Amino acid sequence: MRSNEPLVIEAAASWKRLQASKNLWLEDLESHYQQEFAKCLEELMSYERQQFLRAQPYERRPERVDHANGFYKRFQTVCFGTVELKVPRTRSGKFQTKVLERYQRRSRTVEEAIKQVFLSGVSTRQTGAALANLLGERVSAGTVSEVCKSLDEQVRQWHHRPLTDHYEYLIVDAVSVRIRLAQGVKRRLALCAYGITVKGQRELIDFQLAKVESEETWKIFLEELYRRGLKGALLKLVVSDGNAGIAKALAWSWPRVAHQRCWAHKLRNLENKLKASQSDCLDEAKLIYQAPHRKEALARFKAWEKKWAKEAARAVASLRDDLDELLAFLACAKKRWKKIRTTNAIERLFVEVRRRIRTMCSFVNADSCNRILYSVFDRMNKNWEKTLL
Repeated sequence: MRSNEPLVIEAAASWKRLQASKNLWLEDLESHYQQEFAKCLEELMSYERQQFLRAQPYERRPERVDHANGFYKRFQTVCFGTVELKVPRTRSGKFQTKVLERYQRRSRTVEEAIKQVFLSGVSTRQTGAALANLLGERVSAGTVSEVCKSLDEQVRQWHHRPLTDHYEYLIVDAVSVRIRLAQGVKRRLALCAYGITVKGQRELIDFQLAKVESEETWKIFLEELYRRGLKGALLKLVVSDGNAGIAKALAWSWPRVAHQRCWAHKLRNLENKLKASQSDCLDEAKLIYQAPHRKEALARFKAWEKKWAKEAARAVASLRDDLDELLAFLACAKKRWKKIRTTNAIERLFVEVRRRIRTMCSFVNADSCNRILYSVFDRMNKNWEKTLL
């Protein structure tokens, strides 16, 4: 019989029932996946043991090499949680399944996820918490550190790879890091080289940890780059800040390549030599590097020098002494001027490094520092592969 009463649908109650049923369905599906995955692995391992024994269960034959001896339990963490497996064994203990790697309690997919979460900026302790719901267990900080040690071989290969001599411009600078050493937490410098190829491809070429930023440490770093293939045959310009050690090392490594002093560092240096009321002097100095060509830049400098020679003598003298190196970029392709008149390109990389290491007080050792720096630079290099300047 049909009811004459109107059908009443309570939207809120219906939505709650739908959400509850959806969650139950997803949980059942996840559980089903785990059970089927475990069943599949167990069947593969049982078949593998049977092939190892060279005999069917309870079969007597001369080819038999061992006897089955039940199973033992093992937990394996995979991308959709932790599953319990019955791993077959033999009486002699010589059988070792190849379905599961020995002593490996996590799949490679899970280990890769742990590495990516950690390298993206999450601390070792927080990484375990972040993946707990996905993996069905909390990964300890020690486990995260051990998993990330697998990067050491990648770092070693990257530091020793041959270099292609296709760089047109080079920017060198250093970023400060803190490392826990035997004497306590000490500051170290990561000397870095950033290149722009003839085709306009950007690349962080390499880095090297050093105690100080001196002529000798820069020579060692640049000499290694030279030995690995960066001869500088196509190199037109090398950019650096005002560090005297870098300038001397560059003159020793590539004496025929022009050296560009960073305008951003120079302007900060000028600002320290000026009074607060002399901001116009700094603003007018910026017009020098914005000139359309070298002749106009020199004319602007002379006008600026004449105007401020008495009021800001120290600032004028500082700029005059480095003028040739500050204007070296004007001899290069105009489309590259903005990228090569400062070290800003590599400084942006250092911002990314500082963002990554902000979650830690210091690196536990030099290897840990190498892993993190490599991961940041490798990620940026892969992003740059998609675009050209």
